[in-house]
Amino acid sequence: MRLLLLINRDFPSYYALERLLPLIQGQMVRILQTAQVGAPRAVPRALKDLANHEQGLLQDQLSVPGGADWPAIQSALSQQLGVPITTVAGVNQGLGYELMQSFQPDLMVSIRFGSILQSPAINLPRLGVINLHSGLLPDYRGVMATFWSMLHQQSHYGYSIHDIVDAGIDTGPMIEGETLPLDLNEDYFSQLVALYRKAVPRLAKVIEQRERGVVPNRFKKSAAGSYYSVPTELDVAQFSDLGLRLF
Repeated sequence: MRLLLLINRDFPSYYALERLLPLIQGQMVRILQTAQVGAPRAVPRALKDLANHEQGLLQDQLSVPGGADWPAIQSALSQQLGVPITTVAGVNQGLGYELMQSFQPDLMVSIRFGSILQSPAINLPRLGVINLHSGLLPDYRGVMATFWSMLHQQSHYGYSIHDIVDAGIDTGPMIEGETLPLDLNEDYFSQLVALYRKAVPRLAKVIEQRERGVVPNRFKKSAAGSYYSVPTELDVAQFSDLGLRLF
């Protein structure tokens, strides 16, 4: 099966990728990544510090010299995994669309991909498009669901695996998901990593089922839920005032 993985240029995406590839051996894999989620925007200083923390962890893990930029990290990871990784703005047009068309994937899987998929990109793979969302749907659509779950003082969080059938954000039919206990004494980053540690084996199972033609028992979400964007300075300040930590 020709499998196109769509990821973002960040630690959680790479963490998920490193754990997924050994579970889907035998597939012909190509990876496209975005450099950020959505259009470039100003982000709070604390989120920049988090990004720097993630970058430092990757440099250590890949033995990349300090001060290296993301392209150097990407190159080292691609070499380690033996799979090409190409940075694109999206797959709806331009380079990303051209690469997708030339690869002719049977299935596309999105993990934190930073661009909203449109037709005909969604309709190209014969087995569809699957998204691993790091939040419980429909309550936490959008960005950084674990952050928002912590800010809302929830007792649980989780992930959702669903089909992408149109340009709606995290709105496609659910395949499966899992609710996990949320520990507000733990930091955001650690719990996000723990979420992907749980989610990736389930995602690999869904990919294997899709290849075999197994039709999952999809179910509709109970309500429209809420959409959350990148936290603002005020959101991050409230997060800190509650004694919560990003990393």
